[in-house]
Amino acid sequence: MKFTWRLGSLQIKRSLLPIHWIYGIFMLIAGLECVVLTPPFQVADELNHFMRAVQIAEGGVIGTRLSATQSGGVLPSPLFPMAQSFDYLKFNPAKKVDLGGLAQAYMTPWSGKTEFVEYPNTAFYPPSSYGGVVLGIWLGDALGVRPLTSLYIARGINGLLCTAIAMFAIALAGQMAPFFCVILSLPMSVSLMASASQDGILLSFSALACALIGQCFKRPDNKTSHGFILLAGVILGCIAAAKVPYAPIVLLPLVLLIRRGASIVWPLLSSFLGTGIFLIWFVIGIHPTMTTIAVRGVSVHNQMQFVLDNPLKMANMFVHFGIENCKPLLHEAIGVLGWLDTSLPPLFYHVAEVCLILSFLGMFCAQKPEIQTRQIVFTFGVLALLCGSVFGIILALYLSWTAVGADHIEGVQGRYFLPLILLLPVGIQILYMNNKNIVKSEKTLKIQSNINFSLQAMVFIFMIFCVFTLYSSLSVRYWP
Repeated sequence: MKFTWRLGSLQIKRSLLPIHWIYGIFMLIAGLECVVLTPPFQVADELNHFMRAVQIAEGGVIGTRLSATQSGGVLPSPLFPMAQSFDYLKFNPAKKVDLGGLAQAYMTPWSGKTEFVEYPNTAFYPPSSYGGVVLGIWLGDALGVRPLTSLYIARGINGLLCTAIAMFAIALAGQMAPFFCVILSLPMSVSLMASASQDGILLSFSALACALIGQCFKRPDNKTSHGFILLAGVILGCIAAAKVPYAPIVLLPLVLLIRRGASIVWPLLSSFLGTGIFLIWFVIGIHPTMTTIAVRGVSVHNQMQFVLDNPLKMANMFVHFGIENCKPLLHEAIGVLGWLDTSLPPLFYHVAEVCLILSFLGMFCAQKPEIQTRQIVFTFGVLALLCGSVFGIILALYLSWTAVGADHIEGVQGRYFLPLILLLPVGIQILYMNNKNIVKSEKTLKIQSNINFSLQAMVFIFMIFCVFTLYSSLSVRYWP
């Protein structure tokens, strides 16, 4: 098949499968590995996500709060005890799957009896995060299968949906495509997409929102670009509704106001839509179901008072937290699977770091951007929004998961930052927005073509490495 890179007014072709199809084939293999080799509910918080999806599938769009510390939903009685039968695997790398117990859990049927089950950390998540999982549950119900089979079907369909969205994003991404492919091929990303967790779809949504905004810098101000702008706003609103600390990203479409001669209405409307989606869900879905986590020594109110009373101490602690935990969080984002108890071979982390750096630098692709002052201002605006979300994640976990007055922060995980990393190229697109009409020399085009081809080859090799690493790591960790 012919693959075309559009570079200025010329096209350079190479006989290579398009990179988004390469990613799709990779996900069919790697995603299937994660679906099959990851034991039930052994992705972080997968049980709570699955129970939330079951609630939505049965019509419970809004979660239920019983008290200040209890929220969840009314679910079929056998589901929770069956899922708990796999708890012996959590945080215990020495344990393998009990095949007899797995067979017994598989035989557990759905029941007409129901009971209230607590899952306070997912009860307020929006239906938009569970489209693939809910479809899987509905399909399982139509086929008359048992709960455990429904989980595997839900994993598979969620993986397919995440992959389809990611492929669309990569197809639109242009110079961002190798970077997207590396991020979305990381074992952590694949594991989340091929699970019942909402975190997988958030990765695909983030890549698509970034690609849509990037396309609007390249396209004329017409109906297609208007549609892209509005769709980006809706997607960013859904992401923010799923994770409140991500709320600042609903303002990202405003970067399109920098375009000269383009209507300002559509970027404003896009951000308005995203903000509206976030606020509506916050009012009807989050606020009514939010609880105070019953952890000893934790008090959101008292912790907030401590933060306000000690701003310098907090600033110093946040800086030290970032410095001390940067590498561990990066490794978690690359892939510490299961319940953060399944590490990959040390070599893999080094290879992944190199691929991340090269694919990021590849977005600058041998061409000096034509930069004006306003572009620098808008780029810093993008960085400020993303840093605001990072700060929001850390602050939220300090308030809700950390003992009052503690000099450390509990609960921060590397996977929380992956959606924000996928939105980072928006700032790079701003820097290069004036380069689209520049006529490039043959030498420049040849250099860019070689870099693009080399990056694709690197991505392809990295994907193969990921496939074998996932298989070996999950097999050795879980299966006798």
